[in-house]
Amino acid sequence: MKLHGLSANIATSVRVLLIERETQNIINLLSNFQQQSDEAVRTMDSVSINIGYSNLVKENLEKHFEQENINWANTSTLADLFVAINGADIKVEQINIYDFSGDVIGFGRSSFISHINLEDTGWYKPAVELNGHKYVSLPYKTNSLSKTTGDKISYISLYRVYFNKYGKPTGIVETIQTSKTVFKSMITYAKTNMNGPSIYVYSPDGELVYPYETDFPDTSYRYYYDSLENGTDHILLSNPGTKVRELIAYKKSDYTGWIYVIVMPEETILRPVRSLFNLLILVIVLFLIVSIVLSYYMSLSLTRPIKKLRNMIRKTELATLGTHKDSSLDTSIDELEELNQAFQNMSVKLKVSMDELINTRQQELKSRNMALQSQINPHFYYNSLSSIIVLAENKQCDDVITLCRNLGSIMRYITKDFQSVVTVREETEYIRKYLYCMKIRYQNSLNYDINIDESILEFEIPKLIIQPLVENALKHGTDCTPPWHIQIKSTVNDEFWKIDVIDNGKGFSQDIISKINRKIAEVGDKTGIPDFELDGIGLFNVFLRWKLHCGDKIIFSVGNSENRGGFVSIGRYFDSH
Repeated sequence: MKLHGLSANIATSVRVLLIERETQNIINLLSNFQQQSDEAVRTMDSVSINIGYSNLVKENLEKHFEQENINWANTSTLADLFVAINGADIKVEQINIYDFSGDVIGFGRSSFISHINLEDTGWYKPAVELNGHKYVSLPYKTNSLSKTTGDKISYISLYRVYFNKYGKPTGIVETIQTSKTVFKSMITYAKTNMNGPSIYVYSPDGELVYPYETDFPDTSYRYYYDSLENGTDHILLSNPGTKVRELIAYKKSDYTGWIYVIVMPEETILRPVRSLFNLLILVIVLFLIVSIVLSYYMSLSLTRPIKKLRNMIRKTELATLGTHKDSSLDTSIDELEELNQAFQNMSVKLKVSMDELINTRQQELKSRNMALQSQINPHFYYNSLSSIIVLAENKQCDDVITLCRNLGSIMRYITKDFQSVVTVREETEYIRKYLYCMKIRYQNSLNYDINIDESILEFEIPKLIIQPLVENALKHGTDCTPPWHIQIKSTVNDEFWKIDVIDNGKGFSQDIISKINRKIAEVGDKTGIPDFELDGIGLFNVFLRWKLHCGDKIIFSVGNSENRGGFVSIGRYFDSH
């Protein structure tokens, strides 16, 4: 116990240290990712600023956009300027210049002169509203910048309104870079750490920026964004979808507004703790093995008393427990004699415990048998035998045979083994036979209908759970002028199934309904299920047995129909409910 407590304390301390250490490592990793991505966007931004603030570029742009027909022959100077600004190392993949009329000139990976409707773009309005400040797009895929029609490549664009020498907004500069370049550090990390933590980057609006190559089938990735908390850079939560506890670390870029998130399962962090536990278990097992081996070799050196005690233990069986009382080893070694006495005391106690266990089991089986047997009122058998006599006197031999067969089937169903669970089909067949016997007694005064949906016939239910409801309907539904009608029907939909037992009698009194509902409510207010009482099998006892079988998915109700008679409904919700 002391060793277990010590190992638990060590594990707890190590767990806290590991989570703290890993949290700091993740935050440092996020900082590196953010710095690299911010630097890539800054490079795009610097090119945009250099173009927007260059008077030489502005003059040439103004000349070109004032022409009615822009052609490449007049753009060589402008192209040279953009090449110089972009540098020999090609800071960005593409530079596009738009004037507010929709004319556009592109330089870089794809050189073109075109015209577009700026209002149809998603970036025009937010870029104009920022009035000279940068606007960074979400990743998008296109093959328009490629000289071939191959696979589309993911890009990120930075837009900025530029002004003429008089400070008037003239157009928009777009600098384009591949998403691969912007998120280079994260991509490299993911390739070298295949089983590492998950990395996400969100826009300020919660849109996914990275990973950009994944087409998510749903918006499950939003969970991490929605779990952001002000004033903290990490949180430990249980994922509602996977039920896995995860360490979630956040870092927001003041430059781009992007939010960087790393998610690591707690199980991964605590893997060293598991290894420590395994090591401790291994040490304990080795210790036990060494102890057993040493004890074995030490026992070889002991004398006859030990052999005698060993033989006594070997010969001990259930039938011989407690029979070695007061037998001595005849040895002068006090420790061995104490061991012998301890063994004898243990044998006696085991004997007592086994007797008590057997007696308890017998009582349990007897109680269960009594509960099942008591489901049928003895008057039922009396009335059935009386019906057999009448039928025999009238020489209705076929009816006598059928009635006897049904009674035999009823007795076999009740007394067969101690089976506690049957199918709806078995219970229904039993009820058919029961009602047939009752029909023989009451003749034309009793009618019944049984309509159970085929889809629920193989569902498992407690044995004799519906029959008491039918017996109750017969007991109380025949307190009025015949004919009496018993209806047993099922209802099945996507959420639940239930079986209704309906009679056309006087119905339940309000006091009875209130009493049953009060008892049901009392069960719901308690933790667990009360013990099943065997002092009577009523509607409430049926509810208790059904509650034990279904748990929280139980359907059970008692009431009166609109026209006449009472009903009892029993069923359950499906597991998906």
